[in-house]
Amino acid sequence: MTRRYVRHLILGLLAYAVLLATAMALLGQTSGVLRWVVMLLPLPALVAVAWAVIRWIREADELQGRIAVEGMAIGFAIGSLATFGYGLLQIAGAPQVSWLLVWPVYAAGWLIGRFVAGRRY
Repeated sequence: MTRRYVRHLILGLLAYAVLLATAMALLGQTSGVLRWVVMLLPLPALVAVAWAVIRWIREADELQGRIAVEGMAIGFAIGSLATFGYGLLQIAGAPQVSWLLVWPVYAAGWLIGRFVAGRRY
């Protein structure tokens, strides 16, 4: 991983944290459609994170790119099984959880997938 990628990734994640905290703080002070706009404040930071990852994959050599994409595929499978499985459990009476947890589940799946794919090569 390049320093530029790590820097852009960390900046994007920090911006997300700040914008999410700001949105949560402003939520109680707004009403109507403005509440929706306020809660969408963190999205540009997530776009920056996604763009950093896409640029890194494009710039990686063939092996690193393959490991990254394979890790994402494994992570997508883990995230999909976890979120869909819990969705089925919610129908059966499991506690409702926030949709905000979906992204961390997929991110954790990607980290696991990246580890598994990296060990393969």
